Amino acid sequence: MECRGDWKGAVIDTSIEIVCGRWKILSRLGAGGCGSVYKVEDLKRKGYIAALKVCDSTFCFENPPRSSQIQAEAIIEDDSGVLKLEAAVLKKLADRKNVIRLLQSGKRTKYSFIVITICGSDLMSLKKKTPDGFGESTILRIGIYALYAIKQLHEIGFVHRDVKPGNMMNGASGRDKRIIFLIDYGMVRNFVVRDSKGISMRKPRKNVLLRGTLRYCSLSVHRRLEQ
Repeated sequence: MECRGDWKGAVIDTSIEIVCGRWKILSRLGAGGCGSVYKVEDLKRKGYIAALKVCDSTFCFENPPRSSQIQAEAIIEDDSGVLKLEAAVLKKLADRKNVIRLLQSGKRTKYSFIVITICGSDLMSLKKKTPDGFGESTILRIGIYALYAIKQLHEIGFVHRDVKPGNMMNGASGRDKRIIFLIDYGMVRNFVVRDSKGISMRKPRKNVLLRGTLRYCSLSVHRRLEQ
């Protein structure tokens, strides 16, 4: 669903209590280089809490394209492109298990947004809350869920390019608290090309800009090679 209107400023004025007649802003969860994330309540589903992510942009869309030939690299420097790409990837993952859901996307004059499943805490925060460290069974469960999340992304033809503890979060409540979700798909790149000739791998580039977080990215990234 798409919604249009005007927001003033890079950060939503929390005095604007309801977005698109549906999402009631409760609090600000955090902010990054791209924009801010807010905790919101769905007025159409009593008690349902979600996360609203807002970025600078000039457009958003209701139905993200299903084609895998999304040029992540071309738009990665544009915040609107980051959010558009994230929405498109979530659309492709919609029928898979243990994936955050895209609930709504929209645009304003200067900002675009997506509403997604709200999560609990990231792995780094969870580790800090556990002075004695994770138990063996917990470590194994984290590894299985993390690899499964990456596998699902690869199956639709994308690499994440920013896998790190901060982008791995457990669910907010119930059974989901024991599940690890991969988040933040704004830096993905598709490695599969689908055309009239069929399916093939994209040719690796000779010169690659660094993408990801220095502490966690692969040696290939440090060498400015394809991941």
